[in-house]
Amino acid sequence: MEQIKDGSRVLVADIGGTYARFSYADASVGVSSLTPPFVLETEGFATFGDMLQEVLDETGRPEVNAAAICGAGPVVGDAGSASIDMTNCPWQLTEAELTKRLGTSRVQLVNDFAAIAHALPLFDEEELLQLGTGAPDKDGPLAVLGAGTGLGVAGLVPDGQGHYALIDGEGGHADIAPANTRELAIYERLLRRFGHVNAETILSGSGLEALHDALCEMEGLTCEPVSAAEIAARAATGGEPVSAETVHCFTSWLGAAAANVALTMGATGGVYIAGGIVPRWGGLFEAARFRARFEGRGKISAYVKPIPTYLVVAPDPALKGLVKIASGLLR
Repeated sequence: MEQIKDGSRVLVADIGGTYARFSYADASVGVSSLTPPFVLETEGFATFGDMLQEVLDETGRPEVNAAAICGAGPVVGDAGSASIDMTNCPWQLTEAELTKRLGTSRVQLVNDFAAIAHALPLFDEEELLQLGTGAPDKDGPLAVLGAGTGLGVAGLVPDGQGHYALIDGEGGHADIAPANTRELAIYERLLRRFGHVNAETILSGSGLEALHDALCEMEGLTCEPVSAAEIAARAATGGEPVSAETVHCFTSWLGAAAANVALTMGATGGVYIAGGIVPRWGGLFEAARFRARFEGRGKISAYVKPIPTYLVVAPDPALKGLVKIASGLLR
């Protein structure tokens, strides 16, 4: 394991619905000291505690001075007794469990997109890809959203003195609307299938699959089960029109969701796209299609057009934000 100064070792972990990533860092150095992540599949462990023990054993049980862990779900409870009931994984994360396993009370649980939000001011230029035009208001709020197993949303508001206040919530479960007759037909089929349609119903891995099913039905085709990854692969080769349209619809609705977040948070500092889906698409992601829907806000379009949008291409972005949080626990 990389050399870390005594008293400064922090453990950070991003617990997703499918994978969990653990890393150590030196709080006196910052994000540049992050060790290569230890990646495990959640389905291979009965509880978070079992997985954490595996990581500690495999890394030689080093002394941990503080820890920040994020999970896909809301944080409930007070500091020291907070917990996260994972939204897309049958686990509960608790600060009490962390304290017991790590032997330190300097632990904190945060929502996964809250962790990414904390990382926004830390990204290097090469870790971001601007989508379209626009320039950030340096005094304006920042927002991030991203599709993966679910849809995460969070933001930061600058205080004017170099610090930020977090906007945390479950914005991925806000409603979303169709913008044309084709989307309306898709939406009606999703509504019949699920009984309720929110942004995450569409903008997630399972949402991409549901979009594909709806479009197959509309075209009178037999709907075979197709994974989100396979849909993207088929769209990339251009061999299957339904997969290509699925990606187009997803991209447009993501632009709409990003605009909704920008309008709600007043995110003139920029809107960032993260998550486990779009950053992996490469050239399959059509920035122009996304941006057209982002800017198409009717009479309020002039407000959103100057707002820049970015694709986060940094690996494991949540871990950077978690280092910042964990380091703060040692001060």
